[in-house]
Amino acid sequence: MIRRLGSLLFLLLILLTNGCEIGKTQAVGEDDEIIVFADSAVWYSSEAIFRDVFEDTVFTPIPERWFKLRWTPMEQFREFEKHKNRLIVGTLDGGGQVSTYVQQALDSTVMALVEEGKEFFFVKYDSRARGQLTMFMASPSISTLQVSMRHRAADLLYYFKRMSLKRELAAIEAERRYHKKEIEESLARRFGWSMTIQHDYWVAIDSSEERFFWIRRANPADMERWIWVHWIDNANPDTLTDRFVIRLRDALTKKFLKTTDDNAYVEIAPYNLEIQTVDFLGRFAYEMRGNWRFSDKSGGGPFINYTFYDAETKRIYMLDGSIFAPRVEKKKLIIQVDGLLHTFNVVPTERTKVADAGR
Repeated sequence: MIRRLGSLLFLLLILLTNGCEIGKTQAVGEDDEIIVFADSAVWYSSEAIFRDVFEDTVFTPIPERWFKLRWTPMEQFREFEKHKNRLIVGTLDGGGQVSTYVQQALDSTVMALVEEGKEFFFVKYDSRARGQLTMFMASPSISTLQVSMRHRAADLLYYFKRMSLKRELAAIEAERRYHKKEIEESLARRFGWSMTIQHDYWVAIDSSEERFFWIRRANPADMERWIWVHWIDNANPDTLTDRFVIRLRDALTKKFLKTTDDNAYVEIAPYNLEIQTVDFLGRFAYEMRGNWRFSDKSGGGPFINYTFYDAETKRIYMLDGSIFAPRVEKKKLIIQVDGLLHTFNVVPTERTKVADAGR
C-alpha cells in the first residue's frame, strides 16, 4: 500500500499539478453522485463492474449505495467541470472522445507505466472547484481495465469515501463559532482529550469514574445521533484485538445505552459486521462498522467505531458513533458522526504528564 501510494503521488506530480484554490468556487452536485465520462464501448462493456465498485452496499440495516453513477456524454464535459465527483475513463487502444482526451493527458513517462500495468488510476483534488475529486483511469484495453478495477476496487472506492469525509470535516470547521467550546475545553482539562461538540448535541453521560462520555442529538426528535468515548488508563496495547473490541463495545452499551425503562439495551447485531485495521488520526486502530439493535429487537441502526492505543497517554480509547433514524436514509448521517469522531484529539493534562513521568 505504501509503495502504491508513493508511486501515485509521484504520478500526480507528473500528470496533474494542483492549481491555486484562491478564487475557486465551491464544488456543486450531490455528495453521493459520481459523474462518469467514458466512451460507449467502455461503459456498456464494463457498466456492471463500475457499479459493483462504486455503488458498493452500505448496510444501515436496509441496504443503501455508497455512490450513484451517472454516465454522461463527453459533449457535456464542461457542464460538469465543477461537479463534486468526476470519473474520467479511457483506454490506450480506444479512439473515442474520452479515450483520446485521457491519452493526451499522459506524458511519455506516465504512458509507459500505464502500458506496463504498473498504474491505472490517478486522483486530482480541487481541479476546478473547492471540495472536488476527479479520478482518471487509463488502461491499455477494456479487458485490462476490467481486471484492474476488480483487483483495486477497495482503493478506488476509498478515495471517494474519504473525500466525503473531508467535505464533512470542512463543514464542521465552517460552523466552529456555533460549537459548545466550554464543553470542549472541559473535556481537555478534566480528561486529557477533546473533540468537537456541535451546538445541537447535549450531554447524556459525563462520568470520570466510569471513563465514559456520551453526547446525543435529537433534531428532529425521531432522528437520533449518539457519540460516545470510553478510555482505559494504563492500558496494555497487546490486549487490543478484534475480539477485544467487540466484547468491550457490547459491555459498554449494555451498561450505559439502555431504554428509558431499563428493559432493553444496545448490542451489536449479528450480521453485516465489518472489522479492519486502519490508520486513524495517525494511530493504528480497529475500525468496526455494522448495525446495533436493542436486545428486545425493538429497533436498531448503523454504527461506526474506532478503537486504538495512544502511546502518549498510555490509554486505549474507544470512539463510537451510532444512528437511530427509522424512516430516512442513513448514509449521510453515518458520514456526519464519522466526521465528528475524526475531530478527536489527545490533550495531555498536567496530571497525566506527572503520572507518565512516574512510570
